[in-house]
Amino acid sequence: MWVHYPIMFLILLMCFLWLLTTALRISAFKRKRVSASDIQFVHKNNFEITTTLAGNSYDNQFQQSTLFIVLLCLLHQQHIEGHFWFVVSTFFVVARYWHCFEHIVCRNLLMRTIAFALASSCLFIAWFAYLYVNIMGKV
Repeated sequence: MWVHYPIMFLILLMCFLWLLTTALRISAFKRKRVSASDIQFVHKNNFEITTTLAGNSYDNQFQQSTLFIVLLCLLHQQHIEGHFWFVVSTFFVVARYWHCFEHIVCRNLLMRTIAFALASSCLFIAWFAYLYVNIMGKV
């Protein structure tokens, strides 16, 4: 079923960000730029900016992405399908990747805000559409 693809891409993004954050923190520790207590207590002010941004981006995945994965699981469970859901899911996943790219690499606040707004809009529209379908009983 189609819902597996957006879920897979969101989980891949989470895994990538976790690996990136872990690698950056280990590298900083080995170069003695941070101490073990900085890592243990997540003193973000002591990390390099890229490490902090990668960690923040990883943390962000447990907000919007998790809510969207829950929605996709509900759609799958109730056998709700259609082009609308596929398009919204595609836009959401692309916006999440774009947001992470802007967050870590480009650091352009305007573009990051636009990406976040696009993902948020997709999330809200999809949840409202799901609620509408369930309330009205239309599939």
